Amino acid sequence: MPRILHIGLHRKSLRLLQDRLQVEDVVFCQAEGKDLKACCKALHQYEVLLIGEEVDNPIRFAQEAYTHDKNISVLLVNDGSNYAQLKQALQFSPFIGPTVQCISNEVAAGMALIVEDALQRTRQRRSFAKLKTTTLATRQLTPNIQEKVRTDFTTKVLEEAPIGAGLISGSGIVFSMNRYALDLFGKSEKEVLGTPFPTLFPENIAAEVKHFLLDGYLSAPKRVFEIKQIDGLQYLEISVTSVAQEAASNYRLVILNNITSLVIAQQHTQAQVEKLEKLNFDLARVNADLDTFVYTASHDLKSPILNIEGLVASLEEELGPAQAAVAQELEHIKRSIQRFKQTVEDLTEISRVQKSFAQEAVLLDINQVLGEMEQLLEREIRETGASIVLQYSGSPSVFFPKHNLTSILYNLLNNAIKYRAPQRRPHIQVSTWREDNYFCISVKDNGLGIPVDKRERVFQLFKRMHSHVRGSGVGLYLVKRIVENHGGGVTLESEEGVGSVFIVRFKEYSQG
Repeated sequence: MPRILHIGLHRKSLRLLQDRLQVEDVVFCQAEGKDLKACCKALHQYEVLLIGEEVDNPIRFAQEAYTHDKNISVLLVNDGSNYAQLKQALQFSPFIGPTVQCISNEVAAGMALIVEDALQRTRQRRSFAKLKTTTLATRQLTPNIQEKVRTDFTTKVLEEAPIGAGLISGSGIVFSMNRYALDLFGKSEKEVLGTPFPTLFPENIAAEVKHFLLDGYLSAPKRVFEIKQIDGLQYLEISVTSVAQEAASNYRLVILNNITSLVIAQQHTQAQVEKLEKLNFDLARVNADLDTFVYTASHDLKSPILNIEGLVASLEEELGPAQAAVAQELEHIKRSIQRFKQTVEDLTEISRVQKSFAQEAVLLDINQVLGEMEQLLEREIRETGASIVLQYSGSPSVFFPKHNLTSILYNLLNNAIKYRAPQRRPHIQVSTWREDNYFCISVKDNGLGIPVDKRERVFQLFKRMHSHVRGSGVGLYLVKRIVENHGGGVTLESEEGVGSVFIVRFKEYSQG
């Protein structure tokens, strides 16, 4: 029964593998907590280790696993935005061997194919290790006992292997070959025994195979050969190692594995990853163009708006005590100008927030940041009699870009006061805590609450749930955008007429 150990794997990735994996009776086991060291002693019980997206330092975990078990397949699972960076880091990381690889969770079914291959490869490596440690029962392969040695070797070891395996002489003559390998070449045992191993391959690669068998394997013990066939290409992986007995030093074990389906799956996966990377690049470019447009448009609109506002003020002075109808129209114009100005300012803020995502993180004291927000909202707090209380679990500090945190708190507190219930004073409770790798902030109010049918739209740009309160519907959009750009999310719990609770979770920056 194949067993897979996973640690820090997203639920979505786990469900995808459970649904798509075409392996019978496979068992998924979750490592307790996120301490791999405690699990390493039991790695021999599993065929695959999945190090998921929620693990802070997957390379270190992979190094730890490889140190304890060099045969288990270790897969580092991450999202498309981090896949390329993690793959590059893996190539230059010490103490990691070929059993460790990186995959993207955005290739969907392709991820299941890679895991299936990883299961098979672990079984093959462990079987190969068993082959290498098999002891031959004699000191010399003399003619009288060759048949006995060959029979024992084949029946006890080779035939148990889930891969192709053969025993060849130092000059490349086939001495023994199991059924799996014979099927790969489509030949009988009688046809291959005593023949040079390279002759089993097409002429165009026979010389390469011969060179690999004689001494090429000493520098690279494993190689993939591409074989052209009528129905397409076949990819055969060959591994060679010397038999570890002094008297059998002229004999070598050859392991063969048909990896055609895996190579095709990897090619498809790589094509999907490249497509995703291009899409991400195109989206980034579009977003950059949009940000530039928003910034330019908001900047260019400010001057004409101010000019219109000045002209209206001059007209008002020129008319003096105007007739009631004219005065009313001027008031409508001034209100429209104020709304226009507010919209332009909101667009400017959106652009500025986007440009601040790369801002340097600093250690922030929540009490101090909250105090600054209370100063900014001093007039609103005084006019409404609002009270703000902070409750925190653990240290009330976070390592995070200051402007982004202040934008989150300001918009949530401002909304809590703005959308207050008319019959009671606003009471706002701010709570902070840590949850796994996330820093969490909740802002709870006793305000109007949000109707059920409107909660899905509350974070959309320029969407307002209450028309009787001034606003442009930008604040919660900014909160959501900031939080999601820092690997988190925001949720809403609300009861109409009772109040709302906004909970934001984001990944805290690492210090140093």
